Amino acid sequence: MKDWLLKKWHIVVLLTDALLISAAWFAAYWLRWLLTPEFGYAINPFSIYAEAYPMVAFLWVVTNSIFGIYKPKKLRKNLEEIQALLRGVVLAALVVMSLSFLFKEYDFARSVVLIFIALAFALTGLSRLILFGIPDKLKKLGYGITRCIIIGAGTTGIRALQRITDHPEKGYDVIGFLDDDPVKLNTAISKRPVLDKISNIREVVEHNTIEEVFIAIPSLRHNRIMELIMKCEGLPVGFRIASDLFGVLAHNADIEFIEDFPVFDLKEEKENHVYEVSKRIMDIAIACILMVLFLPLWIIIPFMIKLDSKGRVFFVHERIGLNGTPFKIYKFRTMYETTEQYAYSPNKTADRRITRFGKFLRQTSMDELPNLINVLKGDMSIVGPRPEMPFIVENYKEWQKKRLTVKPGITGLWQILGRKDIPLHDNLEYDFYYIKNRSLLLDIIIILKTIPATLSRRGAY
Repeated sequence: MKDWLLKKWHIVVLLTDALLISAAWFAAYWLRWLLTPEFGYAINPFSIYAEAYPMVAFLWVVTNSIFGIYKPKKLRKNLEEIQALLRGVVLAALVVMSLSFLFKEYDFARSVVLIFIALAFALTGLSRLILFGIPDKLKKLGYGITRCIIIGAGTTGIRALQRITDHPEKGYDVIGFLDDDPVKLNTAISKRPVLDKISNIREVVEHNTIEEVFIAIPSLRHNRIMELIMKCEGLPVGFRIASDLFGVLAHNADIEFIEDFPVFDLKEEKENHVYEVSKRIMDIAIACILMVLFLPLWIIIPFMIKLDSKGRVFFVHERIGLNGTPFKIYKFRTMYETTEQYAYSPNKTADRRITRFGKFLRQTSMDELPNLINVLKGDMSIVGPRPEMPFIVENYKEWQKKRLTVKPGITGLWQILGRKDIPLHDNLEYDFYYIKNRSLLLDIIIILKTIPATLSRRGAY
């Protein structure tokens, strides 16, 4: 029971917040009522505050959730928690005050709102100082222990083991190491066995019921780390980097310190249904607007293509989309009809495969206007990784297939930062960054930055 409670401790914090916010709301009214002689005029009826209470409590929890306050954490420092709580309180206060403005029946007294905000911040802040110490105490007693292994039995791995064993309140139990050094295999380091080679990670994780993997080899390349993560795909195991900063893949990762030792949590991206639905609505809206806005081009461009060279107006090509599903992408034809369809895209303006008018279309990105049809069909999004050709995807390593977990897009980070100066298949770090950090705000920023990137024609061939 205690193990389950520790894993769901963030729910305990949420329920406690809901209780304290309720107390703060009604206490604020009661204090204002007691101070009526000091104010010189009566407060409005209690029924207004009682009726508004469910909405106030709900919105308060939602706004605090936006700042990740109720996400499960292995460790959160008190100062960081109070800072996040303060940001949530400010936003929640604005939301509560906006209720009074938007709904005339909720005519809250300003004094009640101010007292409520002060009480809510004080009570929830105090509760955190108490609640956040309980899991550490229980873990010290042996509850909620997380079984883990360390990849790398070198200096960094031994240092990680020392820090973990020195801090039992973090709740880690190191089962052993994985290392490729044949001298270390089947030996013990600091009383922990070297269990197997790194390549056998999945078997070790399954056999020993491992919940966390600490990667403690600073020189381990990013693609090797991704391969290890993909080998354990489908298993309930998390990965943490116990070394230096991990570049773009560790950006936005949760950082913990076990004493002076930094650990970066590589969490698997979870589905955000609200974001996906909002993104789809935005895609349809933008695609419809652009279809109408550029309606004259749908008449002019086909005419110019036929005038410039013989062949079809539209170029229909097979690409690989979400979860590796093939689909037909639509573009205006920019190359001669006799050109080999499945070959690497042009990366210089002098490419003889491109027609005269095709050069203009590619430099202005007007050849991609029919991609809007794919957006409306649901094959593509406005923002996302560019859809790749099948012969390139066939050569993907397991970790590279990660870019196929999101819907491909017309524009993205690669287009606005690198354009085609560097081939797409050599720049997957842009896609990984987007996958780790995608949000409606990032999508909007990319869309806005696409306009000057397109007008500059930099890297468009």
